[in-house]
Amino acid sequence: MLRGKWGTEAKLMAGQTEQKVVTPPYVTYRTFINSLIKLKERGVPARIDSSVFSGQSNSGIAALLAAYKYLGLMKDNAAPSDTLHQLVAADDTNRGALIKALLESRYSFLQSPQLDLANATTQQVESAFREQGIKGSTITKAVSFFLAAAGDAGIGVSGHIKTPAAKRSGPARTKRNGRGSGKGSGGSESGNTGAGTGAPPPAAKTAAEQLLGKFPDFDPTWPEEIKTKWFESFASLRGAMLKEEPK
Repeated sequence: MLRGKWGTEAKLMAGQTEQKVVTPPYVTYRTFINSLIKLKERGVPARIDSSVFSGQSNSGIAALLAAYKYLGLMKDNAAPSDTLHQLVAADDTNRGALIKALLESRYSFLQSPQLDLANATTQQVESAFREQGIKGSTITKAVSFFLAAAGDAGIGVSGHIKTPAAKRSGPARTKRNGRGSGKGSGGSESGNTGAGTGAPPPAAKTAAEQLLGKFPDFDPTWPEEIKTKWFESFASLRGAMLKEEPK
């Protein structure tokens, strides 16, 4: 029996009914605004799906659709909401007021009595987002979206609140010494590459490993077609890595 995260994903792929957790937007705020501008140019369709935002990466489209759902810009049947029509029709002058109303209704966890944005800190805001089910580096993106939207809406935010630094996903790199001297900054011979000194250099990553390192994290809120493409691509990369391993 599969447990934890992968067990949940297996249930979703099998088509079993399970409550989806909708988290605050983690798409870039500029991408979000650009999507509204495109809808204004092309018209709001009867259904908001991945084809509406074609031309972007699968992960980017999934993040944008998730943002629309969380902000109430699309209904459960993917039909555009009245709020979306208002945002699309608004110009730069009055869009801020609509964004403000949207944030006040959708980000209640950042308001009194839970939190006072006027004097809160980065850690308090980060913790508040974690309680909404956001983890890892996605917190950085989610907080960045909110702060940009708050600025656009004229919402006052404490000067102590900054976008959290992105967490490293791999080991920290060590700084290499310059060639020729064979000495570190302290004068000791730390850069010698002779036999028997120091650890061997790490093996170069294969093309498949490099692509896998850039592969987007799975998001259970994605539409089913995006999830299917994610699993197919992941399996393909894993298969390529296995073929590249030395016998």
